[in-house]
Parts: sequence; structure tokens; C-alpha cells
Amino acid sequence: MTGAYLPFAAPANEAIESIGIIRFNGTLDATSIYRGSSPEVNAAWDRIAVDVRPVRMTLEQLLRTGEKPSPSMARYPDEFGGGYMATVEVIHQLHCVDMLRRVTWSKDQSHDHGARESHEDFRIHLDHCIEMLRQIIMCHGDVTMLTYDWVKGSNDPFPNFNIRHQCRNFEKVLDWVDEHRVSIPKSKMVRLEDNVNLTSPP
Repeated sequence: MTGAYLPFAAPANEAIESIGIIRFNGTLDATSIYRGSSPEVNAAWDRIAVDVRPVRMTLEQLLRTGEKPSPSMARYPDEFGGGYMATVEVIHQLHCVDMLRRVTWSKDQSHDHGARESHEDFRIHLDHCIEMLRQIIMCHGDVTMLTYDWVKGSNDPFPNFNIRHQCRNFEKVLDWVDEHRVSIPKSKMVRLEDNVNLTSPP
């Protein structure tokens, strides 16, 4: 049925609680405990993303997510409570962003921005991108469950990233943007008589 969402019932749905409308801090050089590289910053990221925090799902919970049990799915031994090994997607997403952060801080990164951005400005730009992604991921808190499978040649269960998510139709959003798009030459975008300048970027 067009426009309908599948009735996902992720176990972590019970943890969802709206905290209302939050204004993101997208200022390029905004300070945040999640920006940069230091023991304190690493500890902050570890608190929200370390080890992707595997959890368990019962067979009933697994079926309610819309997935079917498979012999390859990793399950916990009965002496450890049984159930299927799973991860809440938002933790995995934050883990990925943290990997990007750590790599960008691992050495002096070259870039092709040339005269457009100094190294310092490029670093600020990268940090801005990482911080925006971090805020977006935590805001949406995707609780889609990842299952794990045993794979030949691997000693550890391997996460199955090919799972269904309840998503918004991006193409429909893009169509709306195109329908409302304003095309104007850059040279025509000038300050109007009643414009004022901010003292710094928002």
C-alpha cells in the first residue's frame, strides 16, 4: 500500500521518548564535548558508541520486527539467557561517525580545497560535519535492530546490516524541493536596504 509504513515493533521502541523540538548547533566552530581529539572527547564518544552494545531479542521480539529466524543468526547460549544477538541501530551509526572522527584526527590530512580553505578552516569544516551528523543521529535515535550471523571463516558473529528501516520517502522530499526551488544568479543575491549583518556566523 502506497504511503503506508510497516508495523515494526523493535524492542527498544519502549525507550523512545520525545524531548520536543531541538535547535541544532551548527555553528562551524561551536564547542562540544564530542569535537576534537583528547582523552575527554574519546571518553564522551565511548559513552555513546563503544562496542556497539549488543543486546538480546527473544524469538517473539525478532518476529515482531518483521525478520524471520535463520539458522545463521547468532544466539546467546542458554546459560547466558538465550535469545538472538542484536544491536540498536543508533549505536551502530554513532560508532561509524566516531570511526570517521578518529581517522580524521589520526594524522595531518591533505585535502583538495586549495586556496578556498586553510588547513585550520578545513579542520573546522570536518568537525562541523561530524558534529552535525552526531546531533542528527542522536536526535532521530533509530532503534532498528541489527541481527548477527555466523559466517564461514569468521570466529565472531557478523552483524547483518541489510535490514529494513522505516524511512521517509527522500524522492518525495526532493520533488517538493524542486517544485519550490528558487533559481537566481549568485550575482543577484545582494544585501537589501533593510538587511543587517550578524557580527559572526549563526
